[in-house]
Amino acid sequence: MRVAIAVLCLMWLCSCESRRLGRCDVARIFKQEGLDGFEGFSLGNYVCTAYWESKFKTHKVRSADTGKDYGIFQINSFKWCEDGTPGGKNLCKMPCSDLLQDDLKASVKCAKLIVKTEGLKSWDTWDSYCKGRKMSRWVKGCEEHY
Repeated sequence: MRVAIAVLCLMWLCSCESRRLGRCDVARIFKQEGLDGFEGFSLGNYVCTAYWESKFKTHKVRSADTGKDYGIFQINSFKWCEDGTPGGKNLCKMPCSDLLQDDLKASVKCAKLIVKTEGLKSWDTWDSYCKGRKMSRWVKGCEEHY
């Protein structure tokens, strides 16, 4: 019985660590946060990029060549946020942990700075999987959620 309870508790803890949003939830939040048309890119470009970066997992953290990548856009700690990475620049002026929030406000704020500074080409996944493709499919059927 104790083993069963321990397993259930571990499963519950694991489910709390990572949340995967639905495509339309991501599109709705991105639209509310002003990404539709931001710097000339349609909403679908941002949804596509987030999918290929994190599969819409808000709490995703992974090691990178330098620092770590955080959140739905996998924003790097060496240049954009603060996590103690030696020589980190923190250009978004926020702790990297802010990029792990389900409301995505900090992630969108930082992504806007990145896009203003470097464009969507800053994300290799956008260049490989989104650029030049039909972006309307990423928001199709989501309009009623806005």
